[in-house]
Amino acid sequence: MRRLRRTGGLQRKFFVALLIVGIVPGMVALWATYRSSTATLKQAIGEGFQEIARSTSIRLATAVDNEIDRAIRLALVPLHVRQPVVLANHQAGTTADKTHHQPSPAHPKSNNPPAVDQDTTGYLDEWARESRHYVRVTIADRQGQVVASTDPRLPPQQAGEVWWREAIQAAPGASYVSNVMFDPQVNDMVFHVAVPILDDTRRSTIGVVGLVIRRNLLTQMILPIQIGNTGHAMLLDTQGTPLICPVLPPTAHLIPSTLMNRLTLDRPLWLVADDDAHGGRDAIVGAAPVQLTHALTPGSLDGNRWYAFIRQAPEETYAPIYSLLLTVGVIGFGLVIVLSAFGFLVGYRIVTPIVALQREAEGLRLTLALPEHGSANRPLTPLLSPGYQTGDEIEDLATSFAAMWGVLEENLRTIRSQQHELIRQEKLASVGQLLAALAHDLRNPLGVIRSSAQVVLEGPQEEPIRQEMARYIIDEVDKLSLRLHDFLRYARQKPPDLKAEPAEAVVRAALRQWEAQGGHERIRIEQQFGNALPSIQVDPEQVKEALMNLLINAREAMPEGGTLTLTTRAGPGNKVEIEVADTGSGIAPEHLSRIFEPFFTTKAYGTGLGLTNVKRLVEDNGGTLAVTSSQGMGTTFSLCFHPAS
Repeated sequence: MRRLRRTGGLQRKFFVALLIVGIVPGMVALWATYRSSTATLKQAIGEGFQEIARSTSIRLATAVDNEIDRAIRLALVPLHVRQPVVLANHQAGTTADKTHHQPSPAHPKSNNPPAVDQDTTGYLDEWARESRHYVRVTIADRQGQVVASTDPRLPPQQAGEVWWREAIQAAPGASYVSNVMFDPQVNDMVFHVAVPILDDTRRSTIGVVGLVIRRNLLTQMILPIQIGNTGHAMLLDTQGTPLICPVLPPTAHLIPSTLMNRLTLDRPLWLVADDDAHGGRDAIVGAAPVQLTHALTPGSLDGNRWYAFIRQAPEETYAPIYSLLLTVGVIGFGLVIVLSAFGFLVGYRIVTPIVALQREAEGLRLTLALPEHGSANRPLTPLLSPGYQTGDEIEDLATSFAAMWGVLEENLRTIRSQQHELIRQEKLASVGQLLAALAHDLRNPLGVIRSSAQVVLEGPQEEPIRQEMARYIIDEVDKLSLRLHDFLRYARQKPPDLKAEPAEAVVRAALRQWEAQGGHERIRIEQQFGNALPSIQVDPEQVKEALMNLLINAREAMPEGGTLTLTTRAGPGNKVEIEVADTGSGIAPEHLSRIFEPFFTTKAYGTGLGLTNVKRLVEDNGGTLAVTSSQGMGTTFSLCFHPAS
């Protein structure tokens, strides 16, 4: 079948090749630029977040250090300023006055119960008013007894409080800072700062100065930090608890442990977080530890550390990257358009003469396909028109094509003049081969018939001899009839008369006809017919004839007896399969590929057309024929037919 004519194939190939050669490297370069620029932007954004986190942590540390310094200065205030504030050693069992304003002797080493006059309390109140962040300021002795406080509601005994215990047990130069916590008395988040009060020798702790400071002191370091519309700073502890977050309340989110494990370092850093606890994925974050200059007690910050944390919604962070990607994409698309237009134009200029040459080749094909009288005097079409004068290989190709056309037309006249003679000789050769095979197969039966007839003519014979001669003649006539049938089937093909017929019925009809011929006494027949199989669309007589040939071959392959199995079943692709299997001598592997060739046989008799006709009959009826054989084990033929619609 002639293939459909393609148009523009070479131009498309040239166009695609130009795209690959020109655009792919450009796109790779653009992609590399995008990747490099993206990495640079991420680095710049990350380093910016890191620097913001570092500066925030410094401001937070400075704010807390300033409060520690103020507490230390309060602990060092001279007695003449504090008036008679006495932080003395208490004797066992002594209790201080429950009021915070009881006067006391004026020496820190006195053994009298501590008391504070109105001037000391006034001093603390005035000192506390210097900062609006203080909740209260408290001075307690080394027994935990409150000596003075700006909060008159404070219980007089503070020995059980963490801030007093941490400060009273602090190493020299150490201070206590608590974690941020909720204070129900003021209904606000606060943290504690406590420093020890030393005696005149600076060796013994005689009391503690404790400050309760509102979280606003730290919040005012966090809130002003705004990065775009969604970027903000946070204060975290080591457990990932947000102590200060301007966006969400502390209980609404918790920094994932995997992220905290990457953040808890002793230096500022930035990274890309899978989850930033604010719903952001692949977010760039910065962090820095809050490092106080003062030494802290072991229980400070609940054993944790503080970290300044900077984050921004990834959509806003990556907006410059997306903008870059859009720019790169627009540039790349523009290059594609330009190169495509250029490639189309160049391809058109190259392909146009080739297309014209292709039309000339199609004209040559039509010329060769015309009958002899139509091309005997057909003039040569001029090819070297101005369209082919390209000055390159295409012009050379057109010139060679014109010369080839002339040679082909000369040879065509010679070939067609010899065509009839070749066809006649081929037919004679085929007829000769067929007659030779037919003569070979007819010679032996005719010789037997003549000899038997001559014996009968020589005179009266006994009855057994006459019967034997008659059987010889009948057998040889049957052989001649079978041979002539094979030759006629090979030489003359009858189109099938398709009908819907059950496969089992066709097999049973062939089996009955085969059994009627005899010679199957030593053969055991097994029938395995499938249930509910669809009918097949075939010519029943032709399929029965094909099965008869296979059954005869099976009988001849089992002269000493064996098993013949006939099977019908569902085959692949909704087809119906008929299988004929014997346990005979089988087929040699070297012969298996040739058994369907005309006139090929390994028997001392026969035309070699039996299996050829079987294959033709099966295929004429829309079926397929397959064979498997193992020498000495038997042969199996499988016939598959389409079901009737």
